[in-house]
Amino acid sequence: MTRLIRKIVLACLAPLLFAGFVRADELTPTGIDTTRGEGIWIEENGSPVDAYFAGVIEIALTSNGQQYDRDTLCVDLFTDIDLDVEYNTLVLSPDQVTGRNLDRVAWLVDNALLPTQNSGISSALPSSDWVESVAQGAGIQLAIWDITSDGGNGFSTGSVQASTTPGEVTDPAALAWAEEYEALSLGQSSDSAFVYNNTAIGSGTPAQMLEGPIFEDGGPTPVPEPAPGAVVGMALIGLWTTRRAWVRR
Repeated sequence: MTRLIRKIVLACLAPLLFAGFVRADELTPTGIDTTRGEGIWIEENGSPVDAYFAGVIEIALTSNGQQYDRDTLCVDLFTDIDLDVEYNTLVLSPDQVTGRNLDRVAWLVDNALLPTQNSGISSALPSSDWVESVAQGAGIQLAIWDITSDGGNGFSTGSVQASTTPGEVTDPAALAWAEEYEALSLGQSSDSAFVYNNTAIGSGTPAQMLEGPIFEDGGPTPVPEPAPGAVVGMALIGLWTTRRAWVRR
């Protein structure tokens, strides 16, 4: 019976092993860029919450013993991630994550964040819209939270709302930029970005997902999706192996 279970497990894992999805690198959030972000108050589903840092998060990505420093933004407001803690990560492309509008986020990353790091990059936006200030960094992050959580429906409704509670008001300058970035990105999409799908080492608990520009630094790039034919073929092999195991038992 143990032999049968082993065969079934291997058969189920075969497509993932073939596709390379079990390869994980390590990611450590190393800092926050206070020149391109700030702590802001928001409301979650109508309730005020403690001030979040909204802006650029610096990460160290480790693969094959090499470290690569990159800039990212959060795309999953309601999941935590801690500074100076190492996580397993899979580097994906936006189209590999469904239902989160990460292609729209990628367009913002490409046109508002990346040009600040590489002057040779062309942008659909004028330089005045590039993320180079505290309010712009907080604004683009707030816009991304609303786009991924509520489809970009503004900040007066939904699960991500601006706070109007006295003493806990969302920074008006950041909110203005958030509204501007939502308007600029409406109907736009791109697949040219890196998505970091993070999990806690050991437990596998999901951590905050991050997204940043494409970096040509020799570091990890999106893992390939399996070709449909390959998945079908490996699944058939798995079924055949399982059937033989049952017959031989």
